[in-house]
Amino acid sequence: MEDTLETSTPSIFSFANGELPPFQNKIIRQLEKVTGQPKIKQIYLDYIDANRPDELFWIDALDRLGITINLKSADAQSIPKEGPLLIISNHPFGVVDGLALSALVSNVRQDYKLITHRILRQAPAVMDKILPIDFDETEEALKTNLETRSLAIKELQNGGVVIIFPSGAISRAKRFVDKAVDPMWKKFVAKLAIQPETQVLPFFIEGQNTPIFQFAIHCSQTLGYSLMFREICKRMYRPVNITMRPIITAKMLADINDRNKLVDTLRNITYFGSDKPPVNLRTSSK
Repeated sequence: MEDTLETSTPSIFSFANGELPPFQNKIIRQLEKVTGQPKIKQIYLDYIDANRPDELFWIDALDRLGITINLKSADAQSIPKEGPLLIISNHPFGVVDGLALSALVSNVRQDYKLITHRILRQAPAVMDKILPIDFDETEEALKTNLETRSLAIKELQNGGVVIIFPSGAISRAKRFVDKAVDPMWKKFVAKLAIQPETQVLPFFIEGQNTPIFQFAIHCSQTLGYSLMFREICKRMYRPVNITMRPIITAKMLADINDRNKLVDTLRNITYFGSDKPPVNLRTSSK
């Protein structure tokens, strides 16, 4: 990152080299080769040859994947062009979610950071736009994550934008007949939301990954990672339906002093457009 984070990157175009042991990383690389990785890699190499402007990376990525954004917003609301802004969203697909939200933001302003898995910090064009999260259980990983948290807060204090998927993991279905939803959201999103003068803009992304992915991720994290390129390919040439919820001002959150309640409020507004889930969902969950 521009301030303190190192700029070294892992081997490009693999979800291996993460928090998993070497044997499992080898499995991921082998399965990636037969589930879409070569196709996505070639699209990226063609992009590199085109020598496009860095600021158009996310938009170009969606265009080359044939992915369009179908954006719905309340009362013709738009992304604020200035001032501290926290963008939150559910995380149904993985990589595609980050591409879509970053494309929307970069089309309006360039002072933004995306908090995401460190493995995705591979493309030089947007390396400085990504604040990496490291899931390794090591001192180095802890250091990276603390730095990312500090830089995210600093970005908001400097009047910039932070994009975060508060679950920190892709949505999953409990059973294959169920809808996939985010795991529990992390409390860090509450700390970001209460930064001075920060507005919160929730987005809800419709859909979920394929049943094969849902089965794989339930079996093991290794299998889930192995199919990520397959899931990107499955989204190609299809629209992503996104709803922009109304902006949440700092004043609207001022009376919520409990972090857990604040996280629940942000999650409910993201999913349902209200600080409380629909009555039928509250009843059925009891």
